[in-house]
Amino acid sequence: MSEQLTLIPPAADPVHPTNAASAQNAYASRGADTGKSEAPMGSVHAPRSTQGRKGLPPTAFLFAGLAVAALLWGAWVTKNILDPSVVKAPIASVRLEQIIGEYVQAQARSNTPPEVVTRQTQAFMAALGEELKARGADGTTVMVGEAVLSQNVPDITADVRNAIYAKVPPPAAPASAPPPVYAPQQQPPNGPAAMPVPGQ
Repeated sequence: MSEQLTLIPPAADPVHPTNAASAQNAYASRGADTGKSEAPMGSVHAPRSTQGRKGLPPTAFLFAGLAVAALLWGAWVTKNILDPSVVKAPIASVRLEQIIGEYVQAQARSNTPPEVVTRQTQAFMAALGEELKARGADGTTVMVGEAVLSQNVPDITADVRNAIYAKVPPPAAPASAPPPVYAPQQQPPNGPAAMPVPGQ
């Protein structure tokens, strides 16, 4: 007794006609190979690969490349900052508070009318600004002396003061008082001061 097999092809898919045709061919060849009757399926998909991708995802390579680039850049920056041959700009300090304080005290002791004091002070401040710009124009980094903690930074306060007073004369002192003496500021010794012993 022989049974006859009837294969019914799946319905045509109007949206994906190529999928329907490949599904019919696959269904027909499967039925012919096995000799068994199978129920038709609505849509047949190609089997997915059971093996996943091998290796790292592309984003891991991107992040690794960025990390290497950042490390190289950091090494270059560190080398250029720490290399003394690269840092050629000298550093100098100016005690602006001392220069301006001396000028203000000299103005206070003078008997100059307020209008003249205003003009002289503006000229003094303009000369101070020009002198600091001139010192910085050659590449020297001029820092405020009160902010410098290192003893290795040269102090150019006296040079700046002399250059300013060469452009702008100091305020006129009253006739009875001697002219102010511009001596460098004395710093107290670092150690403890000796205390006088009574009876000696």
